[in-house]
Amino acid sequence: MKKKILIVDDDKFMRELLNEKLSSCGYEVASVSESFLALNSIKETKPDLILLDILLPGLSGLETLNVLRADDESLRIPVILISRLDEPELIRTAKRLGADDYLVKPFSAETLINKINNIPGFGN
Repeated sequence: MKKKILIVDDDKFMRELLNEKLSSCGYEVASVSESFLALNSIKETKPDLILLDILLPGLSGLETLNVLRADDESLRIPVILISRLDEPELIRTAKRLGADDYLVKPFSAETLINKINNIPGFGN
């Protein structure tokens, strides 16, 4: 069975790019543009991994991560935060809140796949 990945990013081009790359790697991919849509989608589709942008309309990625980690249903879903912000304090905060990894934009497809493969249950 294909692993399901949910992309949460308000940048349409980024969503399409990630969707194309991850689909070509054999993942089942869904994407949404904001945190409230993500929270609904997570309850419905139960993804195996979430790629979550930090700067989002509505709840930020960090606030969304907080909600996910407080809910028993989403507590164990791995989350990789993605952001243009390469700030050590922000990265530490993300990890403290329960992010499994942090990826700074722009990044290569190879870097993304390596990060995903480092998540338990995703590696080959």
